[in-house]
Amino acid sequence: MNVLVWRAWEPIYPFPVTFSTVELHGMGGTETQMLWHIQHLRHMGHDVQVLGASDVDVLEHDVEFVGAPDRAAQERLMDRGTVRVPDVILLEGGFAAAPALRTRYPQAKLVHVGHNVDPRSDRAAFSISRYIDVHALVGPGQFADYTTRFPGLRHKFMLLRNAVPWESIHGRVERRPVGNQIVWVGAWDKKGLRDWAETMAVVLRDRPDYRWTLCVPSHGSNTALPPYLTAGLDLPADRVAVRNLPLRAALAEMSAARVVLVSLGNETASLACLDAHAMGRPVISGNDMVYKYANPEGTGLRVHTAQERYTAAIRLIDDPALGDELGRRGQALVLSDFSEAMQCQDLQRLLGYLEIHERIKGPASFHARSRWVHRLQDRHHRARRNMLRIRARVIP
Repeated sequence: MNVLVWRAWEPIYPFPVTFSTVELHGMGGTETQMLWHIQHLRHMGHDVQVLGASDVDVLEHDVEFVGAPDRAAQERLMDRGTVRVPDVILLEGGFAAAPALRTRYPQAKLVHVGHNVDPRSDRAAFSISRYIDVHALVGPGQFADYTTRFPGLRHKFMLLRNAVPWESIHGRVERRPVGNQIVWVGAWDKKGLRDWAETMAVVLRDRPDYRWTLCVPSHGSNTALPPYLTAGLDLPADRVAVRNLPLRAALAEMSAARVVLVSLGNETASLACLDAHAMGRPVISGNDMVYKYANPEGTGLRVHTAQERYTAAIRLIDDPALGDELGRRGQALVLSDFSEAMQCQDLQRLLGYLEIHERIKGPASFHARSRWVHRLQDRHHRARRNMLRIRARVIP
């Protein structure tokens, strides 16, 4: 099978996103998960080409990262046949190419991998559903949330969970001794970072032996802490540091944290949370459906208010044994529910469905109904059942 993996019309990073650059640069979770998907596809024996991840040609592990600096260059490569006619197209996060690729390759199956399907962008993502055969949602919480809230698209939702590559990366990271450090993991625009900055100003005041390290992917930009995130706050400059690290180094940094802080919501699966669990450290997260699955009871703490944030941080600072126990349980969660094997199984199930998609396309696209429609149906069924019982008693 020929599989085309499409990331964006233009490369997002100033370096090629390939297997080797994971070891050299900080990059976002969409890119790393895209690479794990590609590895699974190659292990299954499929031929893979990648567009939108590099502006130069790169060949690694028998995968062609086809170089193109912009949309015009990508379309020329398609016109020339450099890009093989695909059987399946994975739109990794970005979905702007869906109409053009559907027109160009009408027989291909289009899968939108929903790294970006969150409350800020879900309407835009689902607006292109007529071009999409499957919306592959990347976390159990995201899957549960959207299959409930969007019943009209339920027939297009499948699970392709994000995974932690334990055998090749996380399990081989040399852990550092845990110290008096709290680590934030995530980009500057993640929900709640300003709230965490406000909380950390108080925590660092009350615990003067602690420091705060922020690990952030650069996306090719300046990694300096934006002034708006700290405006008006008394954060000690000598105890706050910003780090832009490649994956292994970021994981080592997490392993030394007393506590790992992640966003307060608007996530799809929260790889930062899964990475921290994998490194055996307790996580404080937001408290929505995604984190109900990614940071469940017994693996970390979920918070919403300022008081909850402060209380959770201080509790884990003052009770290191509790943090260690939560970390052990979080690591067990990742190894059981978010392993590479589980992701590969999801991908195999998705591809298997695409093989028979055309044969069941009509019945398979019957729309689910909303909860209120089901409640009305339940009332109708009860009323009809009662009427039939009455008739059975009255008319022998």
